[in-house]
Amino acid sequence: MSDTKLRVVQIIDRLHIGGAERILVMLSNILHQHGHEVKVITTVSDGPLVNQLHTEIQHVSLGRKWKWNIVTMRKLVNEIKDYDVIHVHSSHNLRYVYLAMKLFRVKKAIFFHEHYGDIHIDPSIRWHQKLVYPKVVFIGVSSKHTQWAIHKLGMPEEQIFLLPNTVEKWSVDNFRENKNLHNRLLLVSNFRPSKNIEFAVELFKELRKADSTYHLTIIGQIADKEYYEKIKILIAGNELNENIEIVHNCSNIQPFLHQFGFALHTAISESGPLVLIEYMAQGLPFLTYNTGEVVEQIKSKIPLAVINSFDKNEWHSRIQILMSLPFDDLRHKFANVYDHYFSTEVYYKKLMEIYQTVLNNTERNKINLNKHQIKNSLPGS
Repeated sequence: MSDTKLRVVQIIDRLHIGGAERILVMLSNILHQHGHEVKVITTVSDGPLVNQLHTEIQHVSLGRKWKWNIVTMRKLVNEIKDYDVIHVHSSHNLRYVYLAMKLFRVKKAIFFHEHYGDIHIDPSIRWHQKLVYPKVVFIGVSSKHTQWAIHKLGMPEEQIFLLPNTVEKWSVDNFRENKNLHNRLLLVSNFRPSKNIEFAVELFKELRKADSTYHLTIIGQIADKEYYEKIKILIAGNELNENIEIVHNCSNIQPFLHQFGFALHTAISESGPLVLIEYMAQGLPFLTYNTGEVVEQIKSKIPLAVINSFDKNEWHSRIQILMSLPFDDLRHKFANVYDHYFSTEVYYKKLMEIYQTVLNNTERNKINLNKHQIKNSLPGS
């Protein structure tokens, strides 16, 4: 089945700027590049990342106004019923697709992609997870997800797969030639409490005591307005308005990474995080807190890039160590880790192994069921 071209439909509510949405876009583009027929369905609205889908990928927006509208559910079922793979992203979308398929009796495997970033903080189980998850193919982006599904939900291991995140490497013409960028720092993070942006601001304040030329750019969407206002007050209270720039309207950071010399990642809990892979793709050195599947994959390869505490002095010291290393060597080290462990070809092969394993098992089960039915229908049985 390795050469079989599948018909794959990807489903999400909207393609706003976020980790799950970016994975869907990348995954769809990779499948299209390898000759599979791909459709993307957004149940609510388009979102800005629609523009990053390959132009030949069919996109359908259902424009759902009310979640339980039966007419919209029928439209959804009509759009997905002829596809080999039904691939759903994020838990609230799974509930919707599962119910629609049950109501209209579509009997196909659902591949559910779990992106929940706060699994380290909140491993609790909701009622719909108990009901629905055991009936789908579970794809976790981290081992925390897969272990949660096995030990908390009690799902069979043969229904559970690990698919660590990656991102597509963008070709950037104006690659980093200026090596004197050590004072230009970057933090890419949407504004929500688990991202721990206040620590980055406090750390930046300490860094400026040692070198007043430091400048920090924060790129991120406002996911939590109250938290965003809290960060703005913190920046102003420390008289850092002139030294910290906040950017909200950037949907693709890779073309701009050459403008920075170092990046920070201060989130308390992550499933990915995708941004670290983007940094590596463009050879941007960084320091990250020890959380998420990406960090699990890289900490033995770039141990200096991972730190286990939120002690500002330890962060300051580690940043100084990293910045004292030869710039080209450091840049190539980070870029090489992407090439060897996070390329889209590696990701595609893992994805196809999951699809093929499940579809092959489904086909075998159908054959066995037909044999059983034929045997029971024979005279004397």
